[in-house]
Amino acid sequence: MKKIIIFIQILFVVQFAYTQQQNTDSLDILKIQAKAAFMGDSVIIRWAPTDPEAWIIGMNNGFILERIELDSNYENISNWKTLSDTLKPFSIEKWKRIFSKDSSDIYAMMAAESLYGKYQGKSKEIKPKSIAEYMLEAQDFEERFTICLISADLSALGATGMAWRWCDKDIEKNKKYLYNIYCPFTDTSQVILQNSVIEVNTDFEYNPIPEITKVEEKEKQVDLLLDRDYHTKNFTAFYFEKSTDGGKTFFKLNDSPYFNPLVEDKNIGNKDFITFIDTFSENYIPAQYRVAGITPFATKSPFSPVITAMGRDKTPPPAPDSIRAMMLKNGTMKIDWVYNNPVDDLNGFIIGRSDKPYKDFSLLFEKPIPGTSRSYIDSFPKTLSPNYYTILAIDTAGNASMARAVYGNYIDSIPPAAPIGLTGNIDTNGIVTLKWNMGKEQDLIGYHVYFNNQADHFWTNVSQVIVQDTVFIDTITLKSLTEKIFYRITALDYNYNVSKFSDILELQKPDLVPPAPPTLVEWKATENSIVLKYNKSHSKDIMYYKLLRKNAKGLWDTLYTYTVEDIPQKLQDYNLQPNSHYTYALIAIDDAGNSSGISYKLSAKTRRILPKGSIDSFNVSKTGEYLLLTWKYTGRDSDRILIFRAENNKKVKFIKNVKANSLKYLDKNIDPEKSYKYRILAESAKGLDLDYSEVKFN
Repeated sequence: MKKIIIFIQILFVVQFAYTQQQNTDSLDILKIQAKAAFMGDSVIIRWAPTDPEAWIIGMNNGFILERIELDSNYENISNWKTLSDTLKPFSIEKWKRIFSKDSSDIYAMMAAESLYGKYQGKSKEIKPKSIAEYMLEAQDFEERFTICLISADLSALGATGMAWRWCDKDIEKNKKYLYNIYCPFTDTSQVILQNSVIEVNTDFEYNPIPEITKVEEKEKQVDLLLDRDYHTKNFTAFYFEKSTDGGKTFFKLNDSPYFNPLVEDKNIGNKDFITFIDTFSENYIPAQYRVAGITPFATKSPFSPVITAMGRDKTPPPAPDSIRAMMLKNGTMKIDWVYNNPVDDLNGFIIGRSDKPYKDFSLLFEKPIPGTSRSYIDSFPKTLSPNYYTILAIDTAGNASMARAVYGNYIDSIPPAAPIGLTGNIDTNGIVTLKWNMGKEQDLIGYHVYFNNQADHFWTNVSQVIVQDTVFIDTITLKSLTEKIFYRITALDYNYNVSKFSDILELQKPDLVPPAPPTLVEWKATENSIVLKYNKSHSKDIMYYKLLRKNAKGLWDTLYTYTVEDIPQKLQDYNLQPNSHYTYALIAIDDAGNSSGISYKLSAKTRRILPKGSIDSFNVSKTGEYLLLTWKYTGRDSDRILIFRAENNKKVKFIKNVKANSLKYLDKNIDPEKSYKYRILAESAKGLDLDYSEVKFN
């Protein structure tokens, strides 16, 4: 016994250490789950830990059960009463004494074996030395815990021996009791084992009865289905019984309790029903079925109402082969087929007809024609819609197999009339909605829709498939250079005869494409105006231009608006401040109101206003081999004279600057064979004097 206790403590240490590793910063809250039921003369309370760690704590510390009575308003009318001493699992010696007298309760024996059986079948105490051994030990212990849970549900002795069950006989009818189950376990900083409180009303006796919700009769098989929601709430397992003598005597179909748990894989099992399957060698032999359930209190319920079921022939005969449908000269349709090796229970054939190759078949007759038939004449085939035929082979049980449909070609070469009433519109998202009138032909199957960007170009089928409606939605791009799109449609009948084209529908696209921007390319300035040179937008739908100028806040002001016809060759901005910077932009607006936006900006500056001196009597004369420049200047003495010279009518170049009050300059760098032109400008501290004098000398 000492070794057993040591073994349990080792498992506790392993499990507890693992829990600490997983939860180092939070409490590990363990729970006790409980149920209770009034059995007529007593109340049975059943509980169990929710995981192996809680099981270890309960085995070591036991459980205490207490009760209090409540009135109709759920107020206490008694004090808490402890019903027992601390409940702990039976010792191994007690189990041995019990089983020496009666060993028929195998589920109680399973519980005892899980408590005290040797670890992994070995004969001596295990001393783990590695993580692998710890993990193996934990897995073995979890399996033992699961076996104990099942055993306690199926055996009252097993539950009592696990200290998971109590029968309270000191009760009265028509009372309300509240039971509290807890473990006298001191909470640690890492683990809490919560108590469980359960209410019992002794007005009603607990006696759930199972019910076979429905049956499915199959080929040599019967499926018994129990509503999963109701039965899993009230029962742990089931015993199914069957009678073959009209319900006089029943025998078990399962010797062991039948479990049908719901697994996580959605493709396995039935989430709505607990299913039990009975199979046999012959069909059409009625049998009676009933079921009893085992409650979580290890009690067996009354049997369900008896139902009768049997296996039925669900195997259809082979389908016909090599079907043909041919139009005869008199306008009827002949259908023939091949059917080799007919089955013994063949009842005959039924022929179906549809205007679709795969559904909506209408039967040409209800009573099957003989199984020896291999052809049939359809005297009234459809003349204005397709004729698809299929053949069903039917046996005496009503099972049928359907052959693949074939097309019966009814000759028709007359096309429908051209569609009329084509209208449409395009929204700003590029969604095109087309509508037209429905044709009057009875064999009309639908329409094809065509489009084009130019009415005289090739037409493209935009619908691809046959449109079986008088509305068609198309999606187009609006960011293109074409401003219009064209549509027309054709009609088709069931023989795919195509009508002539409808009238052409011309639709104007919403213009969302901004025009190409104009550009400002050059500027000239005076003291109070700026002249701008520009290139127009090359878009064809321009309505007008706007000249913009940026203000002091960095925003654009519209200076002028020009129509396409009235815009001048050069743009001019007047009444400006001298020596100031200005930024301009030119935008174009098209006939849909789209703006080109500001793509190009041009910065310009007006000239400064300068005080002007006066250059007078500018003269050039020859002095020996040189040329002497003389002048008079009425400006300040601090000003300078800038001297420019051109040789033989070439471009004027700067050659020298002198003080303005010198009034002369001798040019020694000359060639007697060349002619010269001179220009002088006065420069003040604030800039150039734009008045200048010019003299030629040959």
